[in-house]
Amino acid sequence: MESALRPMRATILLLVPILICTAIAGEGNPGSGPAVDAGKPTPPKQPKTGPGGAEYPHAAYRETEHGAGGEQFWILEPSRPTPAKAPLVIFIHGWSAMTPETYRGWVAHLAKRGNIVVYPRYQERLLTPATEYFPNVTASIRQALAVLREPGRVSPDLEKVAVVGHSVGGVETANFCVNAAAEKLPVPNAAMIVQPGQGSERGPNIVALDDCGRIPAETHLLVIVGDADGIVGTRSARTIWQDTKQVRDRTFVTLQSDEHGTPPLRANHLSPVSWSREATDALDWSGYWRLFDGLMNAAFAGANYTVDPDMGMWSDGTPVKPLKVERAVNIQH
Repeated sequence: MESALRPMRATILLLVPILICTAIAGEGNPGSGPAVDAGKPTPPKQPKTGPGGAEYPHAAYRETEHGAGGEQFWILEPSRPTPAKAPLVIFIHGWSAMTPETYRGWVAHLAKRGNIVVYPRYQERLLTPATEYFPNVTASIRQALAVLREPGRVSPDLEKVAVVGHSVGGVETANFCVNAAAEKLPVPNAAMIVQPGQGSERGPNIVALDDCGRIPAETHLLVIVGDADGIVGTRSARTIWQDTKQVRDRTFVTLQSDEHGTPPLRANHLSPVSWSREATDALDWSGYWRLFDGLMNAAFAGANYTVDPDMGMWSDGTPVKPLKVERAVNIQH
């Protein structure tokens, strides 16, 4: 009985800090939006062009749902116009974000920029054992590639493949980079690991992290953390960073919170969430979205990626706190 309860207790240990932290103002209910003080400056708007920008070559995207249980997945394909071929983005969600709605703004942005997005569910339910996550991810991607070979689909350009993951999904993003070749799946050119967490910041590791020293040296890698992430902190991110010295183009980025104006910019664990207009801000389009767009642009062109730390300006002309960029490696291939 004791051994049977251990996985449930481990899951509860991960769930409790999430429930506590999501009850905190500014982190718990992104859909409602923070109160705006008319007397304070406002944060930057989404730029019109460039990485993270609002200028899209495709006016819409087609979304289809496939599979069942932990092997359920969604495919988003750019449309209006529909390309014959497009880069492939694998988007691995955080714990409990089992449909694309949690990251709706981000996945829509990626699709309208001209990428095929595959979104594996990987959790049938909240208490799905962590040992099932990665097998479900790989099974979903394998099935998605089969669907994309059907007539009428946008063909994935397997020379241009990127993977991005948040929280638990960040850990599984690292695991995918380690194991893609052995699984006979497309090896990513680019990987962005956002606020990776094997468990709560001070709790036990629940999700396994494979040996990141086996990530191919040619992978273009970003590891991202937020300075106000009170859920998973930086423990797993630092482990991944320290274990990837073989990767020739890699950068560790810290997003900084900035409360100069209203609504404030808080780089907490839920800041990559974009399920509503109010949940999307400069940390998204100038931070996460811009970084991933820029990483893909560079990787697909065979170039190293140099991160620009500039985050734009508040409406009164005050610069938003810049990204902290550590040990950017730009060795020519």
